[in-house]
Parts: sequence; C-alpha cells; structure tokens
Amino acid sequence: MKKTLLAVAIPTLLIANTANAYELINEEGKFVDFYGHLRTQIEKNDGQDVSINAGASRAGVSAKYAVNNDLDVVGTVEFGVGYTEGSYDMQNRLHYAGFSTQAGTFTFGRQWISTEDVWGADYSYNFGGSGIGGVSEFVSGGRHDSSIKYVYEGESFWVNGTFGLSEDDTNNELAELYAGTSFGGLSLHVGGGTSRDKDFATVADVENTFFEGTAEYSFGAATIGLTYINGSAEQKDGPLSLDSDNIMLAGMYSLNSQASIYGGYELTNYDVNTGRSEDYTVAYLGTVYHLNSWSRAFVEVGYSDGTAVGYTNEDSDLVVDAGEHDGETSFIVGYRVYW
Repeated sequence: MKKTLLAVAIPTLLIANTANAYELINEEGKFVDFYGHLRTQIEKNDGQDVSINAGASRAGVSAKYAVNNDLDVVGTVEFGVGYTEGSYDMQNRLHYAGFSTQAGTFTFGRQWISTEDVWGADYSYNFGGSGIGGVSEFVSGGRHDSSIKYVYEGESFWVNGTFGLSEDDTNNELAELYAGTSFGGLSLHVGGGTSRDKDFATVADVENTFFEGTAEYSFGAATIGLTYINGSAEQKDGPLSLDSDNIMLAGMYSLNSQASIYGGYELTNYDVNTGRSEDYTVAYLGTVYHLNSWSRAFVEVGYSDGTAVGYTNEDSDLVVDAGEHDGETSFIVGYRVYW
C-alpha cells in the first residue's frame, strides 16, 4: 500500500503512518516528531519453509522549523529496526534535509525517489508492484543516496521530481518527473524518467527510460485503479536492449469502518532485441483489519508465473528472484503497530 495513491483510498486505508507520531517538540514554529512502525509477519513462500520475521520495521525523527512566515527548514533521519538472519544492526534508510516554501519543498540527501513516492495502482501490502520494481525502478531501485527532490502539493494538483547525482559513478544517474491532479472521485497522474548505472549488476553499463500513467476512481466504498508502464533498458557498452510493457489493475472495497478487502492483477511483457519474448504475471488478494488508529492486521495471498527480471520492493522488503517462476503461490499474515 503506497503513498500518493492513498489520497483517493477509502477511509479505512487513510490512516497515515505518522498519525500517531510522538511529538518531541511542539512549540511555535518548531516541530519534531518521533515516528515509526513495527512489523511482525508470518510468510510462506513457494518452495520454502514458513518463516517469522520483522519485515521492514523502521523508526525515525522528522523536524520542521519556521525561519519566517514564508520559509521552513525540514529534515528527516530514519533507521531500519528489523532484522535478518545473523544480523540485528540498525541500518540507515533515509537521511535528508531541505527547505519548504509556498512554492514547494526541496530536499537533499538519501531519500525515496519520486517513482517510489507516487507508485501506481497497487493496493497490496506485500506481493504487488511488479511494474514499478521490474520496469520503472529496474536500474534505479527505490532509493537514491545523493538526490535532490522537489515536491509541490496544491489543492488539486501536485508535482514530484527527483534528480540523482552519480558522484563519480558511485551512484546511478537519475532524472524523473511526475504530475497529478484529481477532481471528484477521479485521480490521474503521469510521469517518467531515465536512470543509468554504469556498473549495473556489476557487469554492464545500463540506461533505463520509462513512462508511467495511472488513473484511479473512487465511488462509494470502492476504489479501482489502472496503471500502464513502458520501459526501455539499453546496454550502453554492449548490443543488448530490453523493452518492457506493464499493466497493473487493482481494486479495494471497504466492508465497514475497520475492514477492507483488496486485490490486483499485473502483467509484464519483456522483449529482448535478440528475439526472445517473455511474460511475467502477478496476482494478489488480501484483507486488512484496523484494530484501532495505530495498529492493523492483514492476510494476503500472492501468485506469480512466468519470467521475471528480478527486483526488490524496498517498502515491503519483498525480493523477487530473476528467472522462471512456475505458478508459485505464497501467503503472508502480518501485524503492524504505528506511532
């Protein structure tokens, strides 16, 4: 369940992650919040034993100080507080600072890229988002260590763009821009960008160019969304290229003030200039129950089939291996506590 799309989501899914943040400082012109969420989840992936893990648990501090009536300075630092087998260390996830005016907010540092902010028609907690990870973020990933981001949010119009510095090729080059609007129950956004990694997967210089468009419509207790993504990855130091087309169709429905169901279908077609063509299909179905304003539980089943390029969903820590997936079925039961 991602970011900007929640602006049109049904009420039970509108609880912001920081709605219960603990205010360390709340004085005139000074705001410092301690926020985060803890995840406990039971997973059964196809061909693997059942596991219990902490998912992508995290905690952070965000600050905002008013310089004057027209200028604020802002900053955020966030750490992953989950664990992996044999490692229990905290790892930095975000570290950025900037300034905010009525014309928008500029931030600098290690932060989510715009594609990760905006996302697409994916209402899953774990298994969805194959078009984002496998096409839009195929080269860039979801986070950039040396990025400049601009965000403007108006009453019915927003802009989100990121420029990533390569820093002598230690990071990937990145430039992307999105814009969106909403009226009534309809929400639309379009965008795209380019990213280049001169050491992609340690073996090649690859540049990826992509375009994405999403439409969502909310009516009554329901929301439906459709995303189309086109990508073209080119090996700059070799002859290979990969063209990708992805469609993500998703919907969710509020059963009552606390419970909702959701589902989605995603299809990606990959065409290599050698003549090879492959498809990758993802489907998911789940339900979420909000125990109160700061905790929720969910159950989700995922299905995948075909050939994937391999990617990581950095919000859910889902890792999809490159290669063949032969009708794989997995499930996850999760519980999250927010503050």
